[in-house]
Amino acid sequence: MVHRVRKFLEVGSGRIGYAMTDAALSEASNGATWNADPSFSVADALLADPEFASVLKVVLRDGHVMVPAIKTEK
Repeated sequence: MVHRVRKFLEVGSGRIGYAMTDAALSEASNGATWNADPSFSVADALLADPEFASVLKVVLRDGHVMVPAIKTEK
């Protein structure tokens, strides 16, 4: 089995987690669940935002990283 950095969305809260496996993520909050984003590509994320490299570095070092929910203006 090949492990790669994957993006997970916490359904309900909108939190985003990046991890090698879903087991590395913290427990979902308030009964929410973690769903993998099958369209996520590390290469595309780096090309779209070179600062994503700092997130990637933490995932590779610690096994996971959590990102707050994206706030959208209404």
